Amino acid sequence: MSFSNLFNLPAGPYFLSHSVGCLSKQSELSLAENFLTPWKLSGGDAWPDWLQTVDLFCASLAKLFNAKAADFCPQTNLSSAFTKWLMALPMDNFQVGKRKILIHEDAFPSMGYVGQAMQQFGFELVFIPASESALNIQTWQRYIQKDIDCVLATHVHSNTGQVAPIEAIGRLCNQQSCYLAVDVAQSAGILPIDLQCWDVDALFGSCVKWLCGGPGAGFLWVNPNTVEQLKPIDVGWFSHSDPFEMEIKRFAYAPDAKRFWGGTPNIAPYALALGGLQTLLEIGQNTVFAHNRKLAEYFLTNLDESAVQPIDLANVGGTLCIELSAPRIAAISQRLKQQNCYFDTRGNVMRLSFHVYNSLQQVDLLIAAFKHNSGD
Repeated sequence: MSFSNLFNLPAGPYFLSHSVGCLSKQSELSLAENFLTPWKLSGGDAWPDWLQTVDLFCASLAKLFNAKAADFCPQTNLSSAFTKWLMALPMDNFQVGKRKILIHEDAFPSMGYVGQAMQQFGFELVFIPASESALNIQTWQRYIQKDIDCVLATHVHSNTGQVAPIEAIGRLCNQQSCYLAVDVAQSAGILPIDLQCWDVDALFGSCVKWLCGGPGAGFLWVNPNTVEQLKPIDVGWFSHSDPFEMEIKRFAYAPDAKRFWGGTPNIAPYALALGGLQTLLEIGQNTVFAHNRKLAEYFLTNLDESAVQPIDLANVGGTLCIELSAPRIAAISQRLKQQNCYFDTRGNVMRLSFHVYNSLQQVDLLIAAFKHNSGD
């Protein structure tokens, strides 16, 4: 069954879902029905409808991750959510001068920038070298020691496609009594994630990639067992237990993850992202994942063995990160651009994503481009 008719697709084959997912047709309707129309008809009285839209957004995330809607809070992006969460951690849980954050060098740079900025508040940033595999639990075991207070684990690394063993990392963090936060920007919507199985303290994600929801619709999940211990500093009236109370001398944190919300929220990104979430939930997480694997296996098995380095699909996310020589990556890129294909490169790595709107016929174009340029 083809699902391409549910999305607005560019003219050429689109293999760039790891960057920006294609706009779902439901998203256009959702933006109009849940944001623009209430505004047109009700003006300032649109707030009940707008807040219901955000509730539906959080409820959709809850279905996707097998969690509760109250444990999600909308955020502008991952780095902002990470900053808010770090600043909210209880100070008395840290030893004096011991606030160390552990991050793998292959994490998305924005999260590392957060760690560096947090040094002015007494945190210390510790890197796992890029030369040590993020998918190897022994790597994490060497670095998660008693002097580490917080681990930021990237579920799927954007430069390599490697999948970190989150459940095992969670056990290590428990043993050393340190916090675990997880970046799921490159895995949400493509890899199965069950928060009932993950023992993590926080999760940061975005709807811009595999969830096909556009930029600006990030989210933070906070473990309900720890949320009452967290005191965000970046607050506003929507962090209050009763946002419409309007009593300036009384502030009480919202009892759930919404304490991280802040001031007047932007509704439009979440109305838009809601349509993408609803579309993918209707299709089914397992269907998206199975289709991705079908196309990836087809691509890899139809190349000459020497065409690319071996890729174990059991250890990668939805994106194939293919390392190539400089002349070859230039030649293949040129041929794919002639075919109006959408893809990207980082250094000597070509990144190709297969979403539910891609087809075997489109993958044939990739295979032909690689075979046409099989030598240096």
